[in-house]
Order: sequence, then C-alpha cells, then structure tokens
Amino acid sequence: MAEAIYRDFRDRDSLYAQYDNRSMIAAEALDAIKARQARRSDACRADAGRSALDLAYGAHERERLDLFLPAADGAPLLAFIHGGYWQWNDKEPFAFLGEQLVPAGAAFANIEYALCPSVTLTELTRQIRRAVAYLWREAKRFGYDRERIVVSGHSAGGHLTAMAMATDWPAFGDDLPARVVAAGLPISGVYDIEPLRHTPLNDAVRMDEAEARALSPILLQPATDAPMAVVAGGEESDEFRRQARDFAAVWGKAGVEAEVLIVPGTDHFTVLDTLAEPGHPTLAAAKRLLGI
Repeated sequence: MAEAIYRDFRDRDSLYAQYDNRSMIAAEALDAIKARQARRSDACRADAGRSALDLAYGAHERERLDLFLPAADGAPLLAFIHGGYWQWNDKEPFAFLGEQLVPAGAAFANIEYALCPSVTLTELTRQIRRAVAYLWREAKRFGYDRERIVVSGHSAGGHLTAMAMATDWPAFGDDLPARVVAAGLPISGVYDIEPLRHTPLNDAVRMDEAEARALSPILLQPATDAPMAVVAGGEESDEFRRQARDFAAVWGKAGVEAEVLIVPGTDHFTVLDTLAEPGHPTLAAAKRLLGI
C-alpha cells in the first residue's frame, strides 16, 4: 500500500479534490456569484460617505487598501483580507462586505497584497503584517479605535488572518503592542497549509516543507488570547470543515476563546456572503467581536 502523503491521503488527486474549490461548483454558478459580489461592491464604493481609497501601506504597487468609515469617530475596525490561494483576486470585488458593518458603526478596511509567484508566501505574509500595522498606526488620522481592530479574511485570507493573530507584533515594530489584533474572524481558511504543497495549487506558491511549517497557524502559538470565530461552509469539503474545527481546538487549548461556526447550506464561495447578510450568525459574530 502506498505511503500517505498527508494524513490518510495516499495520492495527489484525492487530496487535491478536497482543496480544489473551483471544481466543486459549476463555472456558470461561480461566475454568477462573483458578478453579484462585484455589483454590490461597486454600489458600496459609489455610495460610500467617508472613505479613503488605495491607501499605500508599503512600497509594492499592490500594497494598498481601501478604508470605509462610519459617521462617528471612535469606531472599531474590521480589516478584511481577500482570498484566492495567495495567487488570485483583487480587493475591489470585496467592498460589499462592509455593506452592513459601516452603517452599524464599524470602520471597514479592504486589503490587497502582492500575489504569488511574484512574491513568496513569506513575503506576502509580511505584507499583511505591514497592512495591519499601518491600520494600527493610522487610527488617529482616520478616527477609528486602534484598540478594537478585528482581522478577518476568506480562504487564503482566513489563513492570513490567523497568521496576523500569531504575530509577535513588538518584534515586527518597536512601537507596536502585543495586542494589535483584538479579535479574529477567519472564514474558510487553511490553517495547516502542508497539504497544499502536494497539489497543483503550489505551482505558483512554490512553498517547500520548511515554509509550509513556518506559515501554518495550527503549528504556531497565538500571540495573545484575543478571541476568534472560525467560520466554514456546511457544504465545503471535509478537509475545510476539519481544518476549521482542528484549528479552533488547538488554539482553544492555548487559551483562545474560539467559536466554530459551520454555516449550513453554503459552499466555499457563498459562505462569504453571510458576512453581509442581515441577521445572519456570521454577521452577528463579526458584530460581537467588534463590540457593536
């Protein structure tokens, strides 16, 4: 019998099938989801009141973010990191995720970053750290509360959310406190990225075993006891749901208050919509972490 390449998976095809999210939904359906999200995002940007777009948080042309602010100063901030397996997507189609949060009194930051293979995953992770540090440092300028920054992200962004929560911030910047991140809301993330190394998804990312270990949040200690809600779609693959539960369990044992929210009737792509759905438990979890 062949030796397992990851957990109980003995061949690349069966492992890839668990992580190839685009193959789990018809192309037409995925196109429709993305088009709907893009339309909502265009409307959010067009209707935005207080906002600042394409703020540069680093030297790379893709190190930029959009900031949407509520009417009153002193608001908490949700910083969102888009997905795309670290190699696809831009920030613009995800502005709709602030649709419910900003009117409810939270600021919303929409972060973009350089994509593999133009940068390594290690450098991409540094970019996200630069973005979060920028948001902490610039809070007074824009009028939100830097003590209440909640980091969230979807898919690859869920992984990067967890990496932000594992960051030793004083080591990253002398002026930074340990608790730059007040809470986390990773959605459909991969917290042990080793399995992806054995699939075609790694062709662009090009991580080796050492980098996969160094950048797997489930193998790292949380930097603080900041709480988190770990979200996954009920119709996602077994591996995505397992990763959510395992990550929450491991960090829960390390002292983090970790809620797991498996959202019935949603796949890897539609689960993201629930962050902007009035009355939905995902939105409620975000509001609870933000304190609004």
